[in-house]
Amino acid sequence: MKKSLVALATLAATSAFAQFSIDGNMDVGIASIKYDGHSVSGIINNGANTSQINFRGAQDLGGGLKASFRVETDWNTVSNNGNTGAKNADGTVAAASSFGNGEIRTGIAGAFGAIDAGAVNNAQLTAYLTGQPFGTAIGSGFRGIYSTDAANAMAASPVRFDNSVRYTTPSFNGFSATILNVAKNSKAATSNFSTTFGNYDYRGVSEYSLNYNVGPANATYAVTKQDSAGVGATAFTAGTAPDFGTTATTDGTATNELKTLGANYTMGALTMYFINQKASTNSTTTRNTTGFSAKYVMGANSLLASTASAKNDANGTKSTMTSLGLTHALSKMTDLYARYENITDDGGFVSGLTGVTSTDNKRTRTAVGIKVGF
Repeated sequence: MKKSLVALATLAATSAFAQFSIDGNMDVGIASIKYDGHSVSGIINNGANTSQINFRGAQDLGGGLKASFRVETDWNTVSNNGNTGAKNADGTVAAASSFGNGEIRTGIAGAFGAIDAGAVNNAQLTAYLTGQPFGTAIGSGFRGIYSTDAANAMAASPVRFDNSVRYTTPSFNGFSATILNVAKNSKAATSNFSTTFGNYDYRGVSEYSLNYNVGPANATYAVTKQDSAGVGATAFTAGTAPDFGTTATTDGTATNELKTLGANYTMGALTMYFINQKASTNSTTTRNTTGFSAKYVMGANSLLASTASAKNDANGTKSTMTSLGLTHALSKMTDLYARYENITDDGGFVSGLTGVTSTDNKRTRTAVGIKVGF
């Protein structure tokens, strides 16, 4: 009994400065999606928010230092097979949303700033979320006319990189900066994928961002460069998923760059948003996207609206997007929502819009649902 009391006292003493929390949200809705001459309706996942659960921890180390970690898991809220990769009724295998498939990072922070390592969210995601109010769900144009990754196609657009390290400066009068790096490996030319560091070809990543956050004004400018020079083309065979957890191809010579400026300003109940994004390959611009959005809060209701256009500089064509949204807060943690998004894809950016013609070039998505936070 005495030993048990001593053990409990020791545990209490050692965890006195430790903090552990679980948070997240679950989103489910009814949606209608029309594209490429087809129409599908049914229960959907993530109509307005990414369903996820986060395990977070922090510990005061003394001397102004703090250690922390995050383990994020994004769930499919409408399909068991979508979380396990089990076979569907028709024999196909659903893409799995497995444990720990989101941001995973561990780091230390102090007067010097913060250093985090693992699979760390990139600054392109921060800039993108700063520049429009629809998150990454319906209405946002995410993986439609916007991307968060320099090298991969719109359909992939990962928001984090394996084996990454990020430094965040302290804030000075509202200004801060981040630097992220992933070391390029061009020494292995094998078709066997390994998660062990140094055992596979992969692109190098260098990224920096400048941030301003004071009162009603917020802005992030992010520049991401991905270097494929010297990296073996066989390292990116479709289906092997070596490229930061996504499927991609490369000729082993491309250098891709993505620049994103996202900003917003709040005036009472109204918040105005602006985003501009430029993508280039080997210093040649391939896509230039600009969007304007607004959010107006009336008590428990928030009205969202957005318009954007993306120019395909390869052929001079454009894709345009119009989005509307309504959120009604039932409580601080629970919302009802309605979303609408229409993309006319003359520029050919939206995944799934194959065989686009002047009369069949649209993707329309509408949804109503509920988001429950915890």
